[in-house]
Amino acid sequence: MPMKLEISILAAVFAVVLLAIQMPRAIGAEQLNAHQQRMKSCNGQADTKALEGAERNHFMRACLKGASGNGHKVSVRQQRSEECTRQARGQNLAGAERRGFMSECEKPPVKQQTAAQEKMKSCERRAADRRLQGDDRERYLEGCRNAVDAAGG
Repeated sequence: MPMKLEISILAAVFAVVLLAIQMPRAIGAEQLNAHQQRMKSCNGQADTKALEGAERNHFMRACLKGASGNGHKVSVRQQRSEECTRQARGQNLAGAERRGFMSECEKPPVKQQTAAQEKMKSCERRAADRRLQGDDRERYLEGCRNAVDAAGG
């Protein structure tokens, strides 16, 4: 056998061996690892269920941990907080004004009612301390009532 033919055969065998070694790496680069596959699957499920915001985050955490089911639902408090945040953004509130709004808005409705009642009692006490009567008293209490309503009570 001529020397050139042997070298050609050796080169071909060497090339086949190199391809065989490199092939799994090339294929593996295109495949997703277990976490990436789980992430892709969970994202698809969340999209199918049209989940958004905190509810999607809860679902994704539970799904990525391998928990079966939908994860837990967003609590009433979290829903209220998200709604208050939307309202504050809509009103372009910032700083102390936003904090005050959020503080009042995030209170459960029962506490909001109680706070409004307490504010009105305070208004009535101040009207009595000022010895307001008749129309003056009614105007004062109406102003108080409007302030309580404006504060979110």
